[in-house]
Amino acid sequence: MAAEILNRRNRSAWAFLVALVLGSGCGPDGPQVVRDPNPSLVEPVTASTDEVPNDESQSTRVTAKYDTEKGDPEVQVGGSATILFADDPMPITGWTPWDHFCTWSCRNVLDQILETLTVVLPDGSTAPWLAERVEPNPTMLNWTVTLRKDLKFTDGRPVTAQVIKDGYEEFLKTGEVTRGLLRDARINAIKIVDDYRLMIDLTEPNPGLEVVLAGPIGRVFSVEAAMADPAAFLRSPVGTGPYLMKPWNVGEPVKLIANQNYWRSGSGKPPIPYLDELVFREVADEQERVEMVRSREADFAQSRSTLAISRARTLELTVISRNEDNVGVVLFNTVRSPVDDVRVRKALQLAVNQEALIKASLGAGAGEPATQWFAPESRWWSGLAADAWPELDVFEAKQLLAAYVNDVERSDDRSPGSKISIDLQCTDDIHLSSMTRELKRQWEATGFVEVEIETTTRSGLLQRVLGSVTDRPGFSGDFLATCWRVGGESDPAMMFAPMFGPVRTSPLNVSNLHNDSLTAFVELLHSSSVETVRQAAVEQLMLALVEQMPMIYLSHSQSALIGHSNTEGLGGWTLPSGEAVYGQVAGVGRWAEVWISDE
Repeated sequence: MAAEILNRRNRSAWAFLVALVLGSGCGPDGPQVVRDPNPSLVEPVTASTDEVPNDESQSTRVTAKYDTEKGDPEVQVGGSATILFADDPMPITGWTPWDHFCTWSCRNVLDQILETLTVVLPDGSTAPWLAERVEPNPTMLNWTVTLRKDLKFTDGRPVTAQVIKDGYEEFLKTGEVTRGLLRDARINAIKIVDDYRLMIDLTEPNPGLEVVLAGPIGRVFSVEAAMADPAAFLRSPVGTGPYLMKPWNVGEPVKLIANQNYWRSGSGKPPIPYLDELVFREVADEQERVEMVRSREADFAQSRSTLAISRARTLELTVISRNEDNVGVVLFNTVRSPVDDVRVRKALQLAVNQEALIKASLGAGAGEPATQWFAPESRWWSGLAADAWPELDVFEAKQLLAAYVNDVERSDDRSPGSKISIDLQCTDDIHLSSMTRELKRQWEATGFVEVEIETTTRSGLLQRVLGSVTDRPGFSGDFLATCWRVGGESDPAMMFAPMFGPVRTSPLNVSNLHNDSLTAFVELLHSSSVETVRQAAVEQLMLALVEQMPMIYLSHSQSALIGHSNTEGLGGWTLPSGEAVYGQVAGVGRWAEVWISDE
């Protein structure tokens, strides 16, 4: 019954939590894009030396150099590159976006094949991609999507509004992944306006729909190819992307060849994509991926490890990094004593030396210290929230703890004067274990706290934090304090609604913090399309978390793309409008616009 309810509620957020927990030992993680970002690293992938065979229908281009606009480097077209990525938190078993979860590693491949209607930029804003425009009506219940004309799939079939609608009806509505995402996005129907325009009808306003269209729901694929041979499509999907996938089997490297007729080529510039061939290989060890790039056994790597990113910089490799809107936290269960008392939660925060905890957990992917869910590069970051986040103050921490400990009506029913007891749960990751030991030392140094550390498996941690209908109250979880992650690439409205919903019906409200004030700000995020209004609502939510302290922030996760000295164009890409973008999100590369110099 519990699993069934979890399925009905926020399927996408649940999947995201699973991916993050499995990938990092803590809770949820998410995507974002920004012009001029600072990404983080992903885990390594194993490489192979197999050549990518040429496709008879796609003749390999002759390597050539092109002078680009003044001030830009000379682009060299042709050749192949090997890209190393981490083993995916959700193992890759196929490439159909409606049935298969695709996290950071997988997206490095799939983005080259099945493009999306919009893209997220490094600051969290969006831009049209296969869509020319995405426009809401005043109520945000009807969104008109205008497709670019003359788009074709790599099988030669045209991209039309009818194709998008057919994909929605035949695959997205019943897909294991996308049916939950459609529900979360409030999408009720897709209607055809004309050959190149369609209307998306929503059951409720969703100002974040453009972010949704940059994900699985927005991936555009050849419906005819998917229906004609589902097994072949699973192993080699057909889209509009700069590359075509050679038939693939589970566990093998992924091999792509250039789409000679890619729609973004032309205009007198070098033909996109620049490289003829891409080979993607899983290498699980972060440091091994960096060393393979250094020794030129591979050309590029993604990473979400601060230590690996630091090592790459020391080796003077090319590093395009970013602090993600994804934060490691120590999460409190606000319905369990003694942390049901805000005095205790605030005291435990004030007793924390954040820098020491980050240093202890560096190997687990820790990045820059966090003061909120969003990194300074994000359009959602708040200076007020950053200033409000409390710094170490052991004296005030002791005062608050003393007030609780000596309270005759203290919530844990212990006798006045006795220490409070904190059960701290985390996974057995060696770096997180180091962090929890340091946190235990800091809390116990106040003289008012005793800490018991419990280690569990990643899946076990997830189950205990999310809870079930049998909890009292339902979905309140079986933990007191735990390692977790918050944030991600989704629009804030879609992240915060399940995070602060009613406890009994919101398994993703992992802190169990719910009140009218939080609900009002979440509703404002959902109902307004005005950027400044929505930013103000996010700011107030971040300030409310400072006041209520349901979690202690540690650091932003980091992501990065890494290349050796002869790789060029890493992190730089161009929108269809011609606007230049620099940066990456979640360690996902724009591989069509990189090349390798022979100099």
